[in-house]
Amino acid sequence: MVSFRYLDPPFEGLSHVVQTPKLFHSMSNILLVDDHPVMRALLRQVLEAYPDIVIVAEAEDGEEAVRLATKFQPDVAIIDLHLPRLSGVQATKLIRLQSPCTAIIGLTAGEPDDREMEIISAGASAVLNKADVFRELYPSILKAVRLAAFYPARLNKAASDCNAGS
Repeated sequence: MVSFRYLDPPFEGLSHVVQTPKLFHSMSNILLVDDHPVMRALLRQVLEAYPDIVIVAEAEDGEEAVRLATKFQPDVAIIDLHLPRLSGVQATKLIRLQSPCTAIIGLTAGEPDDREMEIISAGASAVLNKADVFRELYPSILKAVRLAAFYPARLNKAASDCNAGS
């Protein structure tokens, strides 16, 4: 365990000393997937406030999301449920197969519906309403990364070696 100081951007001015395993000191590579450029820009703006987040790629449809996840193997993919070419659910299923170490966080803009349970069943670790990204996105990324680090087989049997290089 090591100590470090950080400022959590939503609560600027409040610094904390945190004891955390070395596992969580690395950067988290993120893939953003939304068909609306304004939403991708908002997600990017929210996440760029955190020094331990690196956005490695952005996609505007499900097929591009699968291709980029396969290429970059991000730690987390943030995926809109409603995408052209492949839905968020379909993209999640394919990403879990082709990039098994990638945790998925689904995004929805409306009222809860069956697609939220579908994306969870497909392998997503969480689903967030887009209205809550300012408050919930960063903590959800941290939880998804921790879940993938400690329980990779739960997320995908092929992910059992995700931490072999850590």
